[in-house]
Amino acid sequence: TMLVLIPEHMMLMYACFKIGAILSPLDLRLKNEEVVRDLNKIRPKAFFFLGKTPVRDFREVGRAVKEKCPSVEHLVQFTPDPKPGDLLEGAIAITEMMEKKKLVFLKLKDLFARRLERAYAAVEPRTPALIIYTTGTTGEPKPALLCHENIIVQNEILARGMGTERGGDFRLLINLPPSHVGCVTECFMTTMFLGETTVLLRIFDVKMTLEAVQKHKVNILGQIPTQFRMLWNHPDYGRYDLSSLRFVAYAGSAVDVEFLKKLSTMAPAYGTGIGMTENAGFATFTPEGISIEEMAGQVGRCFPDLALVTVRKPMDKDGRAGEELPDSEVGEICYHPPIVFLGYYNMPEETAKTISTEGILYTGDLGYFKDMGTYRALYLAGRRKFVIKQKGYNVFPDEVESHLAGLEGVDVAEVVGMPHRTFDEGIFAFVRPKKGAEITADMVMEHAKKIASYKRPQHVEIWPAGKDFPITRSTKVDKLALKEAAKSIIEDLRRQGKWDAV
Repeated sequence: TMLVLIPEHMMLMYACFKIGAILSPLDLRLKNEEVVRDLNKIRPKAFFFLGKTPVRDFREVGRAVKEKCPSVEHLVQFTPDPKPGDLLEGAIAITEMMEKKKLVFLKLKDLFARRLERAYAAVEPRTPALIIYTTGTTGEPKPALLCHENIIVQNEILARGMGTERGGDFRLLINLPPSHVGCVTECFMTTMFLGETTVLLRIFDVKMTLEAVQKHKVNILGQIPTQFRMLWNHPDYGRYDLSSLRFVAYAGSAVDVEFLKKLSTMAPAYGTGIGMTENAGFATFTPEGISIEEMAGQVGRCFPDLALVTVRKPMDKDGRAGEELPDSEVGEICYHPPIVFLGYYNMPEETAKTISTEGILYTGDLGYFKDMGTYRALYLAGRRKFVIKQKGYNVFPDEVESHLAGLEGVDVAEVVGMPHRTFDEGIFAFVRPKKGAEITADMVMEHAKKIASYKRPQHVEIWPAGKDFPITRSTKVDKLALKEAAKSIIEDLRRQGKWDAV
């Protein structure tokens, strides 16, 4: 599908899950050639898409699919009451499709009902349900195939984390893209799992989000940190009545204590966890009622009765899982069944690099457990692919970012490793000031003297206040885009003899 968040899209999702069909929502920002590339990887039989909208004519996407995706037999355009010329040639309007199915059902009601009953009965816990494309931060996006069990267990993990496993008349706002597990499995399917209410926004918009919370008395809101900051920075933020909120959740990137303090003013309860596309969403969640100081840096505890989370040594060359590491020792965060996805669709070699022979999912995230007395908290150390190796040491970007963000006036810090002729890799920091704050590179470098010398940046670039960092399609900061930005700056620094010096 290539659709916005509208009720009909969500009904289509649920209908597919109900009968055992696999659904794959695509990012609306994909170019025509990217859509064709992704569809040909999974070879779908039907493609549901928007028509002409104020921002884009999606009929052009449909035309590209029609011409270059031979597996697609049915093109269904979401255009209500289409007029002559509105429909792509060869496509059928969603309203017409529904009317035809309705007529067939009425004429052959008994036969149709029996077919549906057989389809319902054939759906089992491990039946494939959903394909979500990974973000492609280290290559082309990969189609991750999730099953019903993956999604349902994630629903229970999130429900426990938010304290909503018993239900309780909650209304959750969804303003995330449908091409992401944050929208489909975390928000939408968890709400359906609990039999509660969703409030849908077609796209994310700051004003519309604030208005929706106020109008519909939304009491649960889950977003990425960037979205929360955008709400707080809106000039009319303080004028909206958000008192209905009773739980707010964030995920997707690390935050500092100042962020948590601001978050705590939105609702009496708040939390976070960690997960990924390949496990359908959350695998951990923070305990209810812990302090801001205790929450800072951690990503919660796991629920062993639902799905185990371990920290391990790397997978060996034969695909066997590495040894589990003791608390406080950094290793790769791993997820255990039943939240391990079925694999990358039609990509067995890529799947074997991610899932061990024992069925353990290697996430690429580095972290460690810490005993908190009443629970074991998981702490994130960074991405394995983005660990910086400087002066013989492993430097975890998250640790450096957290320290730099502690400087008064700093909003967010992002760190990447770049080739360095003396240290192999140098640390390049992008620092974004808070609006109205005066922050210089020298101030940041002085603040960095409070951490070990091998963790200090070789260069600090001040990012414009209020300007968003580039993000991937899964709403995480795009480190590869930042590396590209750093590359051109380093070329100038080298000409000045400032980058590779000791």
